[in-house]
Amino acid sequence: MRLRLLPEPPRYDELPSVPATVFTPRNVSFRNGQVTYIDYFGRALSVFNRGAGECAVQSTDEDLLHEIAYLFFLSTVGEHLDRQHMHRLHALGISFRGQGVLLLLPSGGGKSTIAINLLRKPEFMLLGEDTPLIDRRGWVLPFPLRLGIRADDSTDIPPQFLRTMKRMEFEPKTLIDLDFFEGRIGEAVPSRLLIVGTRHLGDISEIVPLARRHAFGSLVSNMVVGLGVYQGLEFLLERSVGELAGKLGVASSRSYNAARLLRMASAYRFRMGRDVGKNAETLATFIREHFSAND
Repeated sequence: MRLRLLPEPPRYDELPSVPATVFTPRNVSFRNGQVTYIDYFGRALSVFNRGAGECAVQSTDEDLLHEIAYLFFLSTVGEHLDRQHMHRLHALGISFRGQGVLLLLPSGGGKSTIAINLLRKPEFMLLGEDTPLIDRRGWVLPFPLRLGIRADDSTDIPPQFLRTMKRMEFEPKTLIDLDFFEGRIGEAVPSRLLIVGTRHLGDISEIVPLARRHAFGSLVSNMVVGLGVYQGLEFLLERSVGELAGKLGVASSRSYNAARLLRMASAYRFRMGRDVGKNAETLATFIREHFSAND
């Protein structure tokens, strides 16, 4: 797959007259044979030729070019991984002494901040801050992407590893280069802990057992359906959103991997208060005590 980023105004006068096929909050797509035209409401234009395996993006907005490129590759890589029966789970994935730990949180739930706090402790390794992979065995495979924190959050990470950028749908975010975590990316590990986080007001920070049926429901939402996982409908669907319903094979494979994961892992509920540092310490202490008790 080849991608060209062109820092120039979108050339709408060169486009054919074809009807819209896919609508998202970010853009509108128009299909003409093997070519899909993706209009970002006048700010950018992508011309994606699936048959030729190439995409050209036109925009004068550097941040927008960066985001479109990132989402394009994330879409095409995710589609390839699905075909290989390795599926993305919307979660923070870490390893602790060779054991896999998955923390499921909604978008904006503080996964990046908790990950940074845990990685300050030498026994923790990063598998994925947003979408680690689950294979046919139920193991966690590393799929690390750049970490992102709120643009107004303070951090002691050196500025050469940071870049703040505007985003299409959300507030600006400061991205952390993975080079900052050199040597801290883990290898594939068996899934041993599945922790489903819920956010609360106040000072609560506790981890309690969770019924497996509730844990599986969270896996259905965060992996089988893929809530919080970037799907890239504008790049993946050739005609309409209705095609997504036809991908029953992918849904079946995701369900199988989710069930295998749950057979291997103990499930817990993490009731999280507003203090992210306290939540990270609660999580680290629980993980240490859990694996020490089961050694």
